[in-house]
Amino acid sequence: MLKLEVCGLGATKTTDIIKKQFAGQVEVINDADRIAVRKVKNGEADFYLGSCETGGGASLAAAFAVLGFKNCLTVSRQGVVPNEAKIRQMIYGGSHKAFGYVHTHTEKVVPALVQALLDKAEGKPE
Repeated sequence: MLKLEVCGLGATKTTDIIKKQFAGQVEVINDADRIAVRKVKNGEADFYLGSCETGGGASLAAAFAVLGFKNCLTVSRQGVVPNEAKIRQMIYGGSHKAFGYVHTHTEKVVPALVQALLDKAEGKPE
């Protein structure tokens, strides 16, 4: 079971979506961002999902500081909402531990993001 730390402006909506669509497959944890990224770094959680107005600013600030820039990925930005195939490509194309997205994109981004993380963890092909 994947453990996901969920933070940011869309944390409640993200948590609701994950609990509804991925029940029994994903554990959602809602810590403050600075605690959440430390848990990811220490292996107490698998991934960090953060949402903000821009997708790559406040949503990933703590993750940049603790996990390093190379371990973070901005999934969506203002005006740019990737489709499911693009999100899968991003997830399979790296070994990121923290993901940021625009909070108004939550309903489109989160299901595809979580499914890709699950599939990759289970060794399913892209």
